[in-house]
Amino acid sequence: MKVAIAGAGIAGGYLAGLLEQRGISADVYDEGDYATSCNCRSCGWGVPTGINTYLNDVGLDLNDYLIEPMSSMNFDGLVARTPLCTVDKPRLLQDFTRAARLKRQNLGPEKAEEYDIVVDATGIVRALLPPCRSDLTLPTLQHRVAVESNGSERLGAGVYGNQIPGLGYLWIFPVGNNHYHIGIGGIGLIQPNSLLERFYRNLSGRYSFTRQCGCHGSVRVASPYYSTPLYVRKKRNDDTTQLIIGVGESIGTVSPFTGEGIVYSLECAKMLADSWPNPEEYTRSVLARFAWMKKERETLDYLLSPEGKGGPRLQDRWRFFCNARRSGIGLPMLEAFKRMGSLSQWVENPDS
Repeated sequence: MKVAIAGAGIAGGYLAGLLEQRGISADVYDEGDYATSCNCRSCGWGVPTGINTYLNDVGLDLNDYLIEPMSSMNFDGLVARTPLCTVDKPRLLQDFTRAARLKRQNLGPEKAEEYDIVVDATGIVRALLPPCRSDLTLPTLQHRVAVESNGSERLGAGVYGNQIPGLGYLWIFPVGNNHYHIGIGGIGLIQPNSLLERFYRNLSGRYSFTRQCGCHGSVRVASPYYSTPLYVRKKRNDDTTQLIIGVGESIGTVSPFTGEGIVYSLECAKMLADSWPNPEEYTRSVLARFAWMKKERETLDYLLSPEGKGGPRLQDRWRFFCNARRSGIGLPMLEAFKRMGSLSQWVENPDS
C-alpha cells in the first residue's frame, strides 16, 4: 500500500512520524516556499505545555524547542494564569520530518494517482479534498518586532479583543531576545497594517518598536463539523479506489474563537494514526472530540448575523469561558463573563 502525505506542517509532519512508528512509510510532499522569513505560515508560535505528551510520542521533547513561558497573559486588561509558552516552530517542523521521505514539491494530480492513500494536510489550501460544506476563514497579519522598553517595564504577553473593529483580536507573544510576534486576525478585517501601526503609536511612550518582518495569512475557523467531507474515495484511471483523507487545519481542527490549531492538529493526526486506515472510525472520532468547535462556530455565525448585533448571548459568553478553561487559562468566572464581551465589542460599538 503506497501512502502520500501532502503537506509537512504540524499535522502532516507529525502524522508521518506516527505512521513510521507503526511500520507505515509515507512519502511527504511539501514545496516549502511560504514566502516568509521563518518558512512557515503566520502564527504566534504559542502552545500549551501539554503539547509535550504528543512530542514524546515521536521521540521529541518540548524543552528542546521552548522559547519562553507565558505563565501569565493579559486578556483585555484581565491578567490570568496560563500553561502557555512559545516554541521554535520552524525547527519543530524540521524535526517532525527528519526521518521522512520528504519531497520538496507539491503533490500534483498526476503524481497523486500513484498512491492508494493520500492525506490532505495542506491546511487552509485544502488542495485535495472537495470544498468544505460551510467554510469560514479568518485573515491575519503578523509582524515580528524587536521591542525596547523606554523604562523598566517589559512588554508582556497578551490577547486583546478591544484593539480592532472586527470580530477577532490582537495578540502579543514573546519569541525570545526581546522579539515578539504581534499580530491581528479578524473576520472582515479592514486595513490591518493601519491597525497595527496605531497599536505601536499608542504604546510609543513606553516602548520602541522595530519591525523585522511581516506576513499575511488565513486561518480556517469553520470547525470539523462544517468542514465535511473529511474524506472521499476516488476511482483512479486503472479502476482501483483511492482514499483521500484530511487532517489538521484542512478539516478545521482550529478553535473558532482563538485560532489556536497546533495542539488540536497534533491530536487530530494521532487520531488518524490510531484509526488507520479506517476513515469512518476516524470521522466519528474527530466529530465527537471536536464537537465543541461546532458550538464556537455557531457563536461566530450568530455574531455575524443581524440578530447578533445586540452582542453575545449568555450561552456565547459561557462558550468563551469554557474555551479559556479548556486551554488551562485561569479566568475568574464572573469577571471573565464581563470581559469576554469585549472580544465582540465591535458588535456593541461598530464604529469604534
